[in-house]
Amino acid sequence: MDLKSAAFIFSILISAAVAVVTDYRGQRLLAYFFRPFTIMLMVGLLLETRPYSFYHNAVAAALALCLLGDTMMIFKKKRFLTGLAFFLGALGILIVAFWSRLEKPFLAWPVIPLVAVAALVISLTWRGLKNERIPVLFYLLALLTMVRLGLEQPHQLPGIGPWLAAAGSVFFLISDATLAFNRFRRPFRPAQIIILSTFYSALLLLTLSV
Repeated sequence: MDLKSAAFIFSILISAAVAVVTDYRGQRLLAYFFRPFTIMLMVGLLLETRPYSFYHNAVAAALALCLLGDTMMIFKKKRFLTGLAFFLGALGILIVAFWSRLEKPFLAWPVIPLVAVAALVISLTWRGLKNERIPVLFYLLALLTMVRLGLEQPHQLPGIGPWLAAAGSVFFLISDATLAFNRFRRPFRPAQIIILSTFYSALLLLTLSV
């Protein structure tokens, strides 16, 4: 790892930690700054230290949409569906990026745990979804598709990058599943710590997978 990459990663970890702590403590002005700033640093890491390719550009676009989506979520009156639309766009780009590097046939085993996760999330949140059922179900389908293709990466591709992509996709799923439970089932105080820490872990791992 070169010095520039190490400096970016160190800055991202510090910024992410500050973002999580300030958000948890309700220090809104600091959280408003550090939450988007953390993702901006990841974009900087990607653009400054990673070689350009289709996959590189796709991950950069996905990060940009995640930045917009998270911005919609940080305000006191959250624009949930608008943020969801931006994240859905990011998932769509990641699906295309993952798919572009794969060849058939795919592994069969990842389908089983992902179906189980989908059933669990739906069963726990269905009553609370109310009028948001259709967009959330559509988003869940895209999320599971992204994770499914992410888990296929290390099976077909050499090196550490595909493993980072797979881990990043799993962290993305954990973050969103926690958010769904907290929003639509039963709010709990440590939820935001889990949501943000796994979200930033997911984005950093996806960035490093390039």
